[in-house]
Amino acid sequence: MARSQSGSLAAEAFRKTLYPNHPYGRLFPTEAMLSSYGINDVRKFYSDNYGASRVHLYVAGQYDAAAMKKAITDAFGEWQKGAPPVTNIPTPVSARSIQLIDRPKAPQATVYIGLPVIAPGDPDYIGLQVTNALLGGSFASRITSNIREQKGYTYSPSSTVSTRYKNAYWAEVADVTTAVTGASIKEILYEISRLRDEPPTDAELQGIKNYLAGVFVLQNSSRQGVISQLWFADFNGLPSDYLSTYVQKLMAITPADVQRISKTYLQPDKMAVVVVGDKASVEPQLTQFGKISE
Repeated sequence: MARSQSGSLAAEAFRKTLYPNHPYGRLFPTEAMLSSYGINDVRKFYSDNYGASRVHLYVAGQYDAAAMKKAITDAFGEWQKGAPPVTNIPTPVSARSIQLIDRPKAPQATVYIGLPVIAPGDPDYIGLQVTNALLGGSFASRITSNIREQKGYTYSPSSTVSTRYKNAYWAEVADVTTAVTGASIKEILYEISRLRDEPPTDAELQGIKNYLAGVFVLQNSSRQGVISQLWFADFNGLPSDYLSTYVQKLMAITPADVQRISKTYLQPDKMAVVVVGDKASVEPQLTQFGKISE
């Protein structure tokens, strides 16, 4: 069912383009994989991967520390160590490509535009989060204002910094009216180039930083939110003060930082473009961006 949806097809093709020779590039199992799995495969996977040496346990809430430690020891103390985790960091592809997947007579086209970027732990990562929110990752972002509010090409465009272990990519995603697919891509690339060419104003940037700081506080307002933050910092090997200094570092980002980060990491000539839509209508609109592959 997922592979019958344009969004799933676009995401699958986009990931495969960035990670052609790595598990990150496979969004779904093949039919051959699914039909071959048996109960022994499940048991082997469990024994190979579920062991104490891979476990990180997080607890948030009100509790007695000694009693909690005893409860954890009683519950997990006899768990076998198991195999250490497997590290397989990819080398993603950064190159301009245009891929079109045909969905005949589709009234909308799904667009993915993006490229590999820096991972959490890089000194510029918080600045990249700010840049993303300003560019396309918030309702007040430039791309959203352009192709949603001003032109009405799409209802819910968004950009994201999608992270994995020691790896991440930036992508703008939008479902646009078929007739304006090319125009939408042109405006997205225009907004990226505009941010690379000139820094945002102090007022625009301050609004974005206030928004992100508020989101961060809300994320830490529940037990599950605190655990998610602890997991993120732990998984990515971030310093112990990452969470306590996040807002301070966020607020220190300047307009010049945003422009520099845009020029350094968001390079349009290295972005992959994936479109799922009606080929007859969309293909003539894409030739202006480069050679089309299918």
